[in-house]
Amino acid sequence: MAYAIVGWLLVEVSSTVLPTFEAPQWVLQTITFVVILGFPLALILSWAFDLTAEGLVRDKGTNVAAPGSGRRIEYIFTGLLVVAVGTLLYREFSPSEPVVEVVVEGAQREFLANSIAVLPFENLSLDPEHAFFAAGIHESTLNQLAKIRDLTVIARTSVLQYEDDPPPIPEIAEALKVEMVMEGSVRYADGRVLITAQLIDGRTGAHLWSNEYNRDLMNVFAVQAEIAENIAMALEAEVLASEHESMEKPPTDSTVAYEHYLRALSLPHIAVFPEFRSEYMESLDRAIVADPEFSEAYALRAIGYIESSELNAALEDARTALELDPMNGAAHSALGNIYGYYYDRQDEARNAHELAVELSPNDPKVLITYARFLAFHYEEYEEAIRLGERAITIDPRDFTLHDRLGHVYLAAADFPAAAISAREAISVEPGAAAPYWTLAASEFLIGDTAAARDHLNTGERIWQPAPVWGLAYMAYLYGLLGEHDQAARLVARFDDPTELLARDRAYLPYAILGTGDTERARQEWNDLIDGYLEEGLPAGESVIYGFRTNELRDPVLSQPEFIELRRRLGFRE
Repeated sequence: MAYAIVGWLLVEVSSTVLPTFEAPQWVLQTITFVVILGFPLALILSWAFDLTAEGLVRDKGTNVAAPGSGRRIEYIFTGLLVVAVGTLLYREFSPSEPVVEVVVEGAQREFLANSIAVLPFENLSLDPEHAFFAAGIHESTLNQLAKIRDLTVIARTSVLQYEDDPPPIPEIAEALKVEMVMEGSVRYADGRVLITAQLIDGRTGAHLWSNEYNRDLMNVFAVQAEIAENIAMALEAEVLASEHESMEKPPTDSTVAYEHYLRALSLPHIAVFPEFRSEYMESLDRAIVADPEFSEAYALRAIGYIESSELNAALEDARTALELDPMNGAAHSALGNIYGYYYDRQDEARNAHELAVELSPNDPKVLITYARFLAFHYEEYEEAIRLGERAITIDPRDFTLHDRLGHVYLAAADFPAAAISAREAISVEPGAAAPYWTLAASEFLIGDTAAARDHLNTGERIWQPAPVWGLAYMAYLYGLLGEHDQAARLVARFDDPTELLARDRAYLPYAILGTGDTERARQEWNDLIDGYLEEGLPAGESVIYGFRTNELRDPVLSQPEFIELRRRLGFRE
């Protein structure tokens, strides 16, 4: 009895004290193992010997203890038992520390509930060709954690800033408003992956647990599921059975396919860095060749096709991904994106977006895509803003999220909020051009045309070379500012408007409006709407919405001939 109580107390004290000194996990594991191993020996000795005033003597079946010695031992046992029970009761019922608010040096600091930031994994692979494994497995781990609805998982874009020379953990936690921070490393060689991971309290910097996993590459999914459950347990977050099953299920049985998939995941997002598109698509092509049933690779490739205006290929890949795995959230989001923004299939798009959010509740791109869809097509602005703000909470360093939330505010006619979102995007990425258009449009609608013109000029200087949709929207806004010559100059940069892809050609009517040629613009809009409604041809992202609602309050679109065109798209006065 004494051994059991003292051993239990030793393990409890060690589990509390050792993390303070950043002791590795194996120290506590060794202590626990030795205590358990010694218990049978203590049991045998207590059976064979008695503790007397003369010391240990062999048990002869009679009471050889000196008078009073047994009572003293009972007192010792009772005292130890009271300490053990008291410790247990204190840990179980004592008031827990506040999770959301912490006072540091007199200032109140707020944390997101059940939140964690996973820092970029250190690459320990000796072969330079394997450097992408650390980034790929980091992104894959984040994707697995993001499936747990009860967690808030900071996205990769916002933790990459801490890849080199990171500040102390409490500073990172304060900046990202997270309760926990995880750091780790990856080493890959000969088909095996060595992953180390340690969870750290964001408030104190104390290590809560650490572990080392040495597995075959195809067993890394079980490791990610175990890490996710350890994190959820530390944060007292619920992991549903379906979430656990989804995390642990291997997306592919092919090592070669998974290596190519990880290489694609390790690359910067091609919507922001199009120079990586070729490598991204090539890696996914190879992954699918190695495993034609790799659902997640099809979903990622569908997103790549959307970015390059290849909508038929994107639609085919999204559908294939869902045939292989109906629980693929990214594929549902891609399908909703295609149906909602480019084709007149809004109800199907909404169903796809709702499934995507249910299956990928922590994916900021899924959230912001659905937010814009709700604002543009259903005018559900409150829910759209909530989803957009949630996306930014998860990934505050992704300028595209701030910019796209600005579009939601424009749709809701909250022009000052739209300007604030655009400025946030610019502060995160000053070299990005698209937010300057959002800011210029916001200032124009507020009534500050001089500021709008300055921001539009800045955006054009940065946007080199600008995509067709960028040229069209800039030309249109120049026209609204009364600078039709500037709009015509941008339209002239279209190599040959008649040869544009279907999606890119959909932006041409906006550009023509900017030049002041209203008759040609009316004909272009009429042709676009005929193809969109009657032939099922795609339109550019948000083109239909912007025209139907007259988003930028263009007086030309209030003329009878344009009102009639807008009515065909569902406009009601």
